[in-house]
Amino acid sequence: MEQHFAQIDLEDDKSPQTLAEHNGENIVDVSSAKNPRASDVVRPAEFAKNNKLSSFASFQVDVLNPTKVGDGMSAYVVYHIKFKGIPPLFEDIESSVTRRFSDFLGLHAKLTARHLCNGVIIPPPPGKDVLGTTKVKMSKDASVENEFVERRRIALERFLTRLLSHPILRQDPDLHDFLVQNSDLPRSTNTQLLSGASAKKIFRNFGDALGKITYKMDDPDEYFDLKAEELDSWEKQLRRLDGALSSLVTSDQDLAASKYSVSRSVSQLANVEEHTGLAQALSRLADAEEQVSHWHAVQAEAELIHLVECARDTLGMIQACKDVLAERVRAFRNWKGAEAALRAKREQKVRLELAGKGDQRKMLSLETELEELSSRVEQEHENFESISKAIKKEFELFDTTRFVDFKRAAIEFLQIMLQTQSKLLETWESYMIQAKSIN
Repeated sequence: MEQHFAQIDLEDDKSPQTLAEHNGENIVDVSSAKNPRASDVVRPAEFAKNNKLSSFASFQVDVLNPTKVGDGMSAYVVYHIKFKGIPPLFEDIESSVTRRFSDFLGLHAKLTARHLCNGVIIPPPPGKDVLGTTKVKMSKDASVENEFVERRRIALERFLTRLLSHPILRQDPDLHDFLVQNSDLPRSTNTQLLSGASAKKIFRNFGDALGKITYKMDDPDEYFDLKAEELDSWEKQLRRLDGALSSLVTSDQDLAASKYSVSRSVSQLANVEEHTGLAQALSRLADAEEQVSHWHAVQAEAELIHLVECARDTLGMIQACKDVLAERVRAFRNWKGAEAALRAKREQKVRLELAGKGDQRKMLSLETELEELSSRVEQEHENFESISKAIKKEFELFDTTRFVDFKRAAIEFLQIMLQTQSKLLETWESYMIQAKSIN
């Protein structure tokens, strides 16, 4: 099958950034930190400096300091957003606002309502997670809360970065208000998981899916049929990749837990050992196993943040691509429906003329309706051609950014893996020296 991907230079990183770089003082040095999180070590200062994206020269957006407000089921998390626009693509402004997760969902809904009908691919926000949100609201364990909120913070930052990197979406007034307006935004009606608007959306999506099955579009452009097949193939492979990566994360988490269990067992054995030298060696082995457990946990978190989340982000973008293709099908149906209505009205006029029973007033009314329908056909045809051209441009941009996103995620993960493997090697080499010194 012919591929319609844009030509990409592997050494060219001129594309929208996937994650905004943080200041150097926020980076934890893994060589000195006792228990750094993967999100602390995934962006070494040297790596961030050497991998800046071109879009970073035009804006900087950071989602920082998630803060839990309230207690129990009424609790929610607010995120501190810092934005800096740099001319010529943006106004020379700096802003600092706080937003809830529902505000992000409301922003996406507004952008979809305004731009999807024009063929613009709307990057999706992180999905709703009822289980994770409930754990954050009810759990007293700070580690559980921080892990979920940190992953969501990074995902929200990627979401805003994609929006600001898009040549059309970055000019949207709702996005501008979201980043700059200090006051609270109007609450969206369709951000609740079980809201009436959500139910309507589910039924509408079901109707669209049913329409795809029952309606056969005789597409005048083969490009879109091929692109739809490519997206289906990508989605199938990405779901397999997501499953494999999730299994990898689970395996590394289990390995970290097992290593920690071994550490505790060896430590207990050292406490009852009567031979002083052997007891010291066992104690140091327990320390080594605990360090190994920690670094396996760091690697598992890096796999989750960089690989699993990247695959899921791309799956979300593929669904957004399918949404614009569905919008094009809807435009095609509107065009053909207008043509059918015009054809039926013309046949009605011909029948009246042949029967010789049409009065002058009715014929004038038919003429007016024919003119309106003819104008509607032209308008619907223009809309169809316009959305087709827009979608092709959007796919060119998506073909480039998805490649660079995968490349960047792989490089960032490899950077962390090299660090963790280096630490594992140092841990065992240090223990080997101690073990050889046993008398």
